[in-house]
Amino acid sequence: MKKGDIFKLDEKYRSKYRKNFYKHPFVYWEAEDSDCRAIMLTTSNKPEFNNIELKKEYFKSGYEIEFGKSTENPKSYIAPLYLLKDIKLEHLEFKGELSNEGIEFISSIFSKLKYTDWGTYSKKTKH
Repeated sequence: MKKGDIFKLDEKYRSKYRKNFYKHPFVYWEAEDSDCRAIMLTTSNKPEFNNIELKKEYFKSGYEIEFGKSTENPKSYIAPLYLLKDIKLEHLEFKGELSNEGIEFISSIFSKLKYTDWGTYSKKTKH
């Protein structure tokens, strides 16, 4: 795993986690012990979440997860959070990769991301 890799929970491990946890793909940023620290990707631009819009150039092409998702969801965003994900790394599937420009962009705004864990965020937003 390296900074900028995009992962999602492998569905064969879904039953090992709470029902609504880890539905979104995320950008791996770093690990500490067995914990994964990451930035959640989404196609939602609901104003109450203050998600940050990404550019197409921030994603490498040729992967399952690239910029946007469909004609109904043509853009990609990150949640303004730096999340501690209590997830086993072997339960993840590689789905894509940010470009160097994408990594540089997140690095430039990193100090503005709120650090929290997924459980706390999920309770707060009712995810």
